[in-house]
Amino acid sequence: MKTLTLVLDGMHCTGCAQTIKALLDLEPGVRQSAVSFEDRNARVLFDPGATDEARLASAIEKAGFKVTDRRP
Repeated sequence: MKTLTLVLDGMHCTGCAQTIKALLDLEPGVRQSAVSFEDRNARVLFDPGATDEARLASAIEKAGFKVTDRRP
């Protein structure tokens, strides 16, 4: 398992954070996610054999949000 923190831009409310969490939870290999509107980030625990950082970021960006940084 691997943990990743994605720094986000474009969230306007806690509903945005809930949307991003739901999208991440649908991605294959994601075991757990937590999205914070206040901290503007998402923490994801995932199986690197099933998905990767780029795919997770892409899922968020396809929904209209921006990933500004990726941190282990």
